[in-house]
Amino acid sequence: MRSLKYSIPLALAIWWLPILGPIIVGLANSFLERKLYSSIISSIISSAIASTVYIFLAVKFLFVPLLGDLLQFLSIILSIVGIGISAFVAFLVSRHMVYSYYNENSLNMEFYAKDQDEIEDRLRPFYENCSSPVYSFSENKIIVKRKCSGFTLEYEMTKEGKGYRVKVRVIQGDA
Repeated sequence: MRSLKYSIPLALAIWWLPILGPIIVGLANSFLERKLYSSIISSIISSAIASTVYIFLAVKFLFVPLLGDLLQFLSIILSIVGIGISAFVAFLVSRHMVYSYYNENSLNMEFYAKDQDEIEDRLRPFYENCSSPVYSFSENKIIVKRKCSGFTLEYEMTKEGKGYRVKVRVIQGDA
C-alpha cells in the first residue's frame, strides 16, 4: 500500500470532479501498485478519505437555498459512485497491464492471466528455438524454465483469486 502517500493527496485534489476524479485516482493506484488487490484496496481507501472530506465540506459549509438539502444528497451519491468507479478502474487496469522492467542482465515482466492458456499465448513469442520446459512445483506456485538460443526464459505462476499472477524473467546468456 505504498501508493497511498501519493494517491490520497491526488484524490483530495481532484475528487471534486464528479466522474473524472475517480477515474484518475483508479488509474494512479493501478500504476503505483503492482498487485491487483493492493491496487483495489488503495483505491478504495484514498477514495473514501477524499469522499469523507468532500461530504463534510458539503454538509457543513455548502448551502444553496434553491437546492435545499439536495446538494448534500448529491455529494453523498456522487461519492459512493466515485468510490465504485475508482475501484473498478483500478481492477481493470491492474488486471490487464503488463509491468516490465530491466535488471542487470534480465528483462522482468509481471502480469495477470485468467488461465494457463492465456499465459501460454502471451509467452509464445519467446518460445522460438527453446528447449522443452523444466517444471518445479511448490505449495502455491509453479516455476517453469526453458533454455533458448541466447537466453533463458523463466516464469513463475502463482494462483491469486480466480486467476494467476505471472512473473517472467528473460535472462541474457545461458544462465
